[in-house]
Amino acid sequence: MASELGCSVIAPLPPHPHTHTVVFLHGRGDTARNAADSLLSRWARGSRGRSLVDCFPSVRWVFPQAEPLPAIAHAGELWDQWFDVPNVLDPTDREDLQVWGLRDSVDAVRKVVKKEAEAVGGLDKVLLMGISQGGATAVHVLLQLGEPVSAEFDDWDWDVGVNVKAKIEARHLETISEKTDGEAPPERLGGLVAFSSWLPLPGGSLDETREVLGLEGGPPDNDDLVQNTPVFLGHCADDPLVFVEFGRQLRDGLRGFGMTVDWNEYPDGGHWINAPQGIDDMVAFMKAQGIPVEDAE
Repeated sequence: MASELGCSVIAPLPPHPHTHTVVFLHGRGDTARNAADSLLSRWARGSRGRSLVDCFPSVRWVFPQAEPLPAIAHAGELWDQWFDVPNVLDPTDREDLQVWGLRDSVDAVRKVVKKEAEAVGGLDKVLLMGISQGGATAVHVLLQLGEPVSAEFDDWDWDVGVNVKAKIEARHLETISEKTDGEAPPERLGGLVAFSSWLPLPGGSLDETREVLGLEGGPPDNDDLVQNTPVFLGHCADDPLVFVEFGRQLRDGLRGFGMTVDWNEYPDGGHWINAPQGIDDMVAFMKAQGIPVEDAE
């Protein structure tokens, strides 16, 4: 497992070519490295005894690391978290204190997603995935995608003189020419997968939810990318930290934004990905998005 740009990375398994990328956001108090190890552990395997990495050998798995932020619930102790949650059992409590951390994290992860999209050949080949607070953050990252690529890529120290926006536009035109005879495919992310998550800072509409973060440059000016992106949500009914009702509210909120949501509720599994059924369901969802799956012999 490699580490780059504050991310832990699991490369595609040889000899498979790189076809897709998953950007996976860990939970509050966790780390990128531990999230990667957990996804490979015996606690995250499907009915055939295989992990998601085993099932999708052509996928590059990227695990960004959250910054340490003061945790109000722990007397200001620094925690690795995407934003602070003053009341763990009620993430809607004191949401005004969550905005600044979520804003910075969304901006940072958005850059990772765009960088990975450029490397693999388009946003439609990138899946955004997260557990708990990571899933909650991933939702807002998706809502804030769709604006024109800007100079924010300069932070990644790519080759001097490379015009990233021009490269993406050229790649997009090539895709149109090769696959659609000139007709542009629907603008979308490859998919959003969130387990044990909720919707922070919900607004009454998609536009209102986007505006609450106050990101520089304003929210995206169209809804197509968000509404065309398929969503998988999983939640265990016995989750003791993020109650399943918050997951149902996330489901209803995203559907209210015009999104197609595959809701999966499991009787047990606690505050983690249900296994083996939850893993099997995620494999089926990812396969449906066109990611090559390696069936067990």
